[in-house]
Amino acid sequence: MKKKISKIALLFILSIVSNQTFSQTATCDGILPFEEENGLLTIEMESGILPSGSDWQTGSEADPNLPGSTINYIYWDGPQSFNALSGAPITYNIKINNPGTYRLAWRGRIGTGTSGGEHNDAWLRIVADDFYATNQNNATATPQLEPRPSCVSNPDRDCPAGSSTNGYFKAFMNRHPVNLPVDQRWGFVTNTNDGSSFRFIWATFNAPGNYSVIVDARSSFFFMDKMVLRRTDVSDSTAFNLNNPESSCYDALSINDVNKSETKIYPNPTMGEIEISNLPINSNLTIFNFSGAIIKEIHTTKSLEIIDVSDLESGIYFISNSDKNNYFVKKIIKI
Repeated sequence: MKKKISKIALLFILSIVSNQTFSQTATCDGILPFEEENGLLTIEMESGILPSGSDWQTGSEADPNLPGSTINYIYWDGPQSFNALSGAPITYNIKINNPGTYRLAWRGRIGTGTSGGEHNDAWLRIVADDFYATNQNNATATPQLEPRPSCVSNPDRDCPAGSSTNGYFKAFMNRHPVNLPVDQRWGFVTNTNDGSSFRFIWATFNAPGNYSVIVDARSSFFFMDKMVLRRTDVSDSTAFNLNNPESSCYDALSINDVNKSETKIYPNPTMGEIEISNLPINSNLTIFNFSGAIIKEIHTTKSLEIIDVSDLESGIYFISNSDKNNYFVKKIIKI
């Protein structure tokens, strides 16, 4: 990996910092990041973009815990995928203003059957500086778990009992769908580790910036209403208050208005290749990270190019060109 710093990249990053006062909230469209405020993020699961042609569905029902309100939820209505990802991830982009360690919990219920151990989970990954679980409501408690494969080489962490894959936890709940009263079937319960549950899933964000939460299907008919991320100095009772509004979305004018051209990147987020369309002919492209370090330089000859970024680590990157007349800077999210 190249360690030099692009001057253009540094100027761009400085512009992000200097122009943040001109940023504004915007209508959430599934792409703009949800903005954390005062250590709390609340996101309705149906606010994500459900992959086109997939078996993700939406539903609604009366909220037994909030009279007069309706729960809108998502669920998977396709084949269950217990040992591998389903390949239909939903990405929720987030903007962290206050760095620290946050607990994630989602509100869900088992949507079918008569067992508390079936139709009760989904795959979960948080693209952050650290992602792990504890069995106590303490971010520094031990032992700690992290997903496969990184847990295999980390002497300070264990691998979860049961399934985990490609940086995802199997995240489950266990509220019984029949034996419990109706008003106890929905709950903020997000466990991992078969057998002895690790009930607390954490993500550490070392710096302000853009990150993401990714949910993929595992069990069918697991109903998911909303998820919250709360920093360690925010209580669960505050975070799980059902009257909390959904977090606002953030529109960074300094990023969105850098370039007015129609250069487009698809898919974004991406797990491998990206297609860049409407490029200036004979472009010199630079991919750099949020610190401005140049990761990759590419020469293109056509207006549409496919670039393989599968070798990049998960995170936020930027791509720019050197054409002064058609200059652009675009954000890439690698998952």
